[in-house]
This record gives sequence, structure tokens and C-alpha cells, in this order.
Amino acid sequence: MSNTPEVVLCIPGPWESSSALAAEILASGTGYILDGTLLRDTETGFACELVLQRADPELATDFARAGPHWAATEAMADIAFHTTVAYLVGPGGSRAAADAMMRAAAAVIDAGGQGVKIDSTGIAHAPAYWIDMCEQLDALTSHRALVVYVAGADVYSCGMHNFGLPEAITSADDKTGAADMLRFFTRYLLEHAPQLADGHTFSVSEGKQVYRVEQVAPIDYGPGSLFNNPYGAWRLSPVAQEKKGNWWTRNRQ
Repeated sequence: MSNTPEVVLCIPGPWESSSALAAEILASGTGYILDGTLLRDTETGFACELVLQRADPELATDFARAGPHWAATEAMADIAFHTTVAYLVGPGGSRAAADAMMRAAAAVIDAGGQGVKIDSTGIAHAPAYWIDMCEQLDALTSHRALVVYVAGADVYSCGMHNFGLPEAITSADDKTGAADMLRFFTRYLLEHAPQLADGHTFSVSEGKQVYRVEQVAPIDYGPGSLFNNPYGAWRLSPVAQEKKGNWWTRNRQ
């Protein structure tokens, strides 16, 4: 599709210059090289843009806001002392593309990067945790890394456009339970690529609440926002009657 969204990853670090970063990437032995403004995997040929910018005095605050799960750690404290910020920019739109961007960011972490903030999602991860997720990409850890769940008037996902997939939205009084259900649903979309249509139904498991799915417009974050999803969204609405038969059905109800 012509409007394939970009994956943008923000990585603070101690590098004084692009040449210093290039030297660290080469010395780390990960198989990546920094060729001008292109970070390249010499084994696969994958390349993404790397833009190195000066330190951002607001970045430590931004990371703490986007990574509350590690805000009190020493790794988060280190970000206040970053020298420069590497921005990795590349096309999303598929699991393969998202995984490739994650591996590229891991190469920058191995060269001294202090964490990764996904500017196209709004979540930040500690460096060791990022490396751990990249070592388990076959287990779909990119879903955990690149997708968040937001509770407002509705509960909704953000970040599925990194994989070329729609977001998911629902309404519920139990915001935590709704987020857990959407997490299961969006992972199912990524792992199994079901052919959904309006009226199909979904449940986490036999005996659990059944939802009817409907294609809707995604959350609009405003013009030019990296959070916007061009692939739309699925709204999941609870079905009152008890589900019968298989836990997943494509039959219209």
C-alpha cells in the first residue's frame, strides 16, 4: 500500500559523533555497519535510515513517561546523561519489517544505546529487555515491544500499524480486563492472520465473553502523527447470548 507507515525508534547514547557511533557498531561485531546515514545488516542486506541528533534535555522525561515499568531503574537514570540521540527510521507494514527494525535497534544498543522509545507507538523499553526480546522474535515478542493499550472512554490498541494490521477498540467498565482481551485479539491477528468481516465473532477461550467484530475508523491522533493507523480498526462489542460451538467462528450472527 502506498501509505505504508514508518517505524521510528529513538535511542539515546554516549556517542560524540556519527563516526564514533559507526566505530562502536563495527566493534560490537553484530554484523551491522553504519554507512553514512544508513544502518545496514551485512548478512541480510536490510538497511534503515539512522539520523544522529544532539542531546535532548526533555528526553529523560519523555522516556520515563513512555516507560513507567522501568522508570525507577538505573538504566532509566542513565538517559539523563546521554550525549546524542540516534533515530532509526524505516518502513513498517509487516511482521518481517518490524522484526528487522527491532534487530537494527539491538545493534545500536550493543554499541552503547541506553534504551529504545518507539515513537510510532509511544512506549519505551530498557536496553537489556530490548535485547532479550530481540533474541525471542520467533515467539512474537515484537508484538509485546511495539503495541500498547490505552484506557480512556474506550480501550484501544496503538502500534498494530507497525505490522500492517488494524487496531482494536472496545468499551468496558473493567479497563484492565478489556486491555488483556485486546492484547489476546491483536496477537491473534498477527500470529494467524484470520480473514475477518463485519459480524464475525471472537472469544479468548471457550466459555468466555463473545464479541462481535466490526470495521471502524481508527483513533485519529491528528495530521502527521506517527500513531495514526492507515489500516483502520476492529471494534469488538460484547454479544449478549451465550456462545455455542467452537470458540472462534466466522459465521455471521
